[in-house]
Amino acid sequence: MGTSCTVQAALAVSALMLAVSPAAAHAGTAARSSPKTVTWYADHRQERAQVQLACLDDPGHLLRDPDCINAHEASVEAALRQARARTGTLDPRQPAFWSDDPQNRRSKLLMCRRNPELQYCEVARRSLLIEAGKAR
Repeated sequence: MGTSCTVQAALAVSALMLAVSPAAAHAGTAARSSPKTVTWYADHRQERAQVQLACLDDPGHLLRDPDCINAHEASVEAALRQARARTGTLDPRQPAFWSDDPQNRRSKLLMCRRNPELQYCEVARRSLLIEAGKAR
């Protein structure tokens, strides 16, 4: 009981910093180590997210930090990679076609409910079953 509120607050802050150590550690060492590249962050999703969280938490100090900028640009690069990967699936006979466009799949399945003889009903349904882990 002899501990002051200031000491207790300092201990609580220290415990919190240890709990979020990956992001906090990166934010503390960002200025000392050389920044990672956009390509590196695009390939390392978890590390990119940790840096982005640290940057969002302290934009006053980290707004122009090279790692913050590169992590943000890497998010754009990763999204472009995913978009490019999806555009290769243009065949409605493949479940991936329907998985990549859930809104279109929902519309298709609603139409198939009224007219099960429509083209691609079965594969659209199968794509949903695959996502649910009930089919391969």
